[in-house]
Amino acid sequence: MSRPARDLLSVGIDVGTTTTQIVFSHLSIQDTARLGQTPRIQIDARSLRYQSPIHFTPLRSETEVDVEALARLLRQEYQAAGVTPDQVETGAVIITGETARADNADAILQALAHLAGEFVVTVAGPNVEAQIAGRGSGAAAYALDHYTQVTNVDIGGGTSNAAIFRLDEHLCSAALAAGGRQIEIERTSGLIRRIPPPGRAVIEALNLPLRVGAPADMPALTRFCEAMADLIVDLITGEVSALGRKLQLTPPLRGAAASTVIFLSGGVAAYYYDPVEIASLADVTLHDDVGPLLAQTLRRHPRLQGLPVKRPPQTMRATVLGAASQTVTLSGSTIWAEQALLPLRNLPVIRPHLTAEDLHAGRLAEAILYAMRRWDVEPGAGHVAIALDLPVQLDFTRLQAVAGGIVAYAAAHLPPGWPVILIIERDYAQSLGQTIKALRPDLPVVAIDQVGLGEGDFIDIGLPMLDGRVVPLSVKTLVFYR
Repeated sequence: MSRPARDLLSVGIDVGTTTTQIVFSHLSIQDTARLGQTPRIQIDARSLRYQSPIHFTPLRSETEVDVEALARLLRQEYQAAGVTPDQVETGAVIITGETARADNADAILQALAHLAGEFVVTVAGPNVEAQIAGRGSGAAAYALDHYTQVTNVDIGGGTSNAAIFRLDEHLCSAALAAGGRQIEIERTSGLIRRIPPPGRAVIEALNLPLRVGAPADMPALTRFCEAMADLIVDLITGEVSALGRKLQLTPPLRGAAASTVIFLSGGVAAYYYDPVEIASLADVTLHDDVGPLLAQTLRRHPRLQGLPVKRPPQTMRATVLGAASQTVTLSGSTIWAEQALLPLRNLPVIRPHLTAEDLHAGRLAEAILYAMRRWDVEPGAGHVAIALDLPVQLDFTRLQAVAGGIVAYAAAHLPPGWPVILIIERDYAQSLGQTIKALRPDLPVVAIDQVGLGEGDFIDIGLPMLDGRVVPLSVKTLVFYR
């Protein structure tokens, strides 16, 4: 028996190195789980209420957000949308690029406190940024709808981030310090204003006559953008050149050749699909950078012309719509938890891809680590929830093997006293928790079963109630255009 759908107003805020945008959306969410079980949130409907213009991110320095100016900007957009803070139930804040630092996240969260609602704040490293862009562009949904593999490449100001999706599942990501603002140029004077370190590396490798304070030379800018286009195409294909090794932020993509569709998103991609005529330096520097020229060189790149590039549903606005949330009460029979560990809040969910062959100690620990890297989570840097979608039923031998893999992962990668937090779709929480404790009595364990979660969800686990017989659980899911 399904529960009635619930409507809510959500907000998505994307704060990047170059730009910031805010989106308000109406969401209709349905809990499709059976009564008494943890929810499996399904977004029945989503509609845009308001989409802001794309603003330049207010910065105090290259890496520090001007939080007061950002808060003023967001308040103005709330007013423009005709939305008051008490109307917003949930929201998601994505902080990317050079601004993706913990101190920025803390300050931004404090600035958002007066805007009400339950906010999920994600400080996105290159892998998370690539995944969010791919889901925001529609690449993940396209892969599911067409039963295929899709590569999405988000080309921004400072970085290009690629992610591969197969049937809505995020397989891997890669990132490179190449983008439209690796050279900034004053449009009015034609003088070069700023060249970040990755841009300088390209200039030095090619021995180009480009320096801060000097007039921008069109032939040199063209050679610069051709070199960056080469690097971006290498990113798409999973190749790495000598120059690419200097600029790569992650290892290259794995399995890129299997993608049947390539999507490009981000500010540069908007000019790739809707080009502007470039007849002069003024045409290049529409945004005080080289984005339009980089788009032109990509469009003319012979290797990219040979790849199956399609236009995604979203290009410039490949970001998050907001967050859906649902809170339920779990019966004590579905959870193994040590009360001293609770409550736990805003735990990111990572989900290792498992086959039957992975259900032994070494491979399970390795799969968990790889899933953490996909979500830019460093072991021991913060608590995470590990969602285990077990591919087969667990007999005694397999139960022991899975427990051994969890113990091996914890022994190698968790600080002493840190809990391992497990979310299991099948009914194994009690037995798995008991087996882990038998193998390693000093390892704190929280295990919940009959829960369907996706990678990138967030959960809160509250304090036990009614003599420990029930525990409140809140599931928060990032929501995209499709």
